[in-house]
Amino acid sequence: MTMCASSNQPYANVEMLDLSVVLPALNEAGNVDPLLAGLKSEFETLKISYEIIVVDGGSRDATAEEARSAGADVFVQKRPGYGGALREGFARVRGRYVLTLDADLSHPPSIFSSLWRERETADVLVASRTVSGGSSAAPIHRRFLSLVLNGIFGGLLRLPVSDSSSGYRLYRREVLRPDTYYPDNFDILQEILVKAFSDGYLVRELPLKYENRGAGASHASAIRFGPGYLATLYRLWKIRHSTNSADYESNAFDSRHLLQRYWQRKRFALILENLQRELPTLDLGSGTSKISQALEHAFPVDLELPKLRYLSRKHKPVVCATAAHLPFANGSFEQAVVSQLLPVVESVDQVMSELRRVVALNGRLVVAVPDSKRLGWKLFGFLYSLLPNVTGNAERNRFSRRDLCDLAANYGFRTVHHSYVLGSELVASFTLIEKE
Repeated sequence: MTMCASSNQPYANVEMLDLSVVLPALNEAGNVDPLLAGLKSEFETLKISYEIIVVDGGSRDATAEEARSAGADVFVQKRPGYGGALREGFARVRGRYVLTLDADLSHPPSIFSSLWRERETADVLVASRTVSGGSSAAPIHRRFLSLVLNGIFGGLLRLPVSDSSSGYRLYRREVLRPDTYYPDNFDILQEILVKAFSDGYLVRELPLKYENRGAGASHASAIRFGPGYLATLYRLWKIRHSTNSADYESNAFDSRHLLQRYWQRKRFALILENLQRELPTLDLGSGTSKISQALEHAFPVDLELPKLRYLSRKHKPVVCATAAHLPFANGSFEQAVVSQLLPVVESVDQVMSELRRVVALNGRLVVAVPDSKRLGWKLFGFLYSLLPNVTGNAERNRFSRRDLCDLAANYGFRTVHHSYVLGSELVASFTLIEKE
């Protein structure tokens, strides 16, 4: 039998609980008591250890008293708004998973069991009104506003979630980064999702039958919160389209921006032309590489954990390592790809030395870098630098075709072929003819 880990739980004292519930509440007397009773019944049936944290927004009714009587931990939030309540609640949780839902009885407690059963299938589970099996009993004007809001945020932010404004969610605790969330109001819901995606976490939706609230009136106001949503949308657009976003490379490959999509796909095609798909391939500085996804025996290596987290869902082995110290034996790979990495590394020589070590004799090396001496790159590079989503590592090293070929020759690689993307980005292939 599992014992409780908190005074308000029926199970044992353990270091970490199975679940923390964060429940923002403002003047929800009459709703809190039946809601908490329903939740506790679910938790006890599932035999999970839990805590319930009610974040009171300064209620003028008996909300806090009802919550304490039901065994919840109650504290009055210091910062205003729904977003402030979530941030302060998240800072207090002790559970491996964190559940959020509304305190007005519009989110039925019975949905929790389906979320809990599916907890291993994603890092964030969203109870959604818009997926198959979901529904909403809200007034038609609120349903319309919700559809508009979700459509705008989903389309501009490329969120593969149809109900980004649903607050009924189950999170893995490690997904949450409350110190990085800005909104004080309901737009924190979109911010959490965008940052989860940008960190490489997986989000799934399950159906929710949204019900009419119990006692009291709604605290949401499109007019009052509208300006904040616009500011949040612009800020999240920059995050979502940043080169630091975990799925940046995959999104760029399918970009609505025709030049970006062409560039990504042309580079991809030129690199693949120089590789044999069946050979073990080192993809160094892979990011969320389409190259690694296309090759059966690719080994993507990167230092950015969010990108490796995202890429690992494509059923590839992934390796977190620095390019200057690779955890592979000498001659491990018949071929290697280094795309857009050499311009940003601290020591090109260390990276090239490691490549010579791990690539087998007569093995193939394919390198993609901007050709800084080309007029085309001077133009495209300038235009690219003006984009608001360019927030990646600063360019430390510049190459012309001659520079790159001479560098490769210094480490025993003979030039085989070279091509250009729009006369600007160089894709060159080499063969290792000398080993130390």
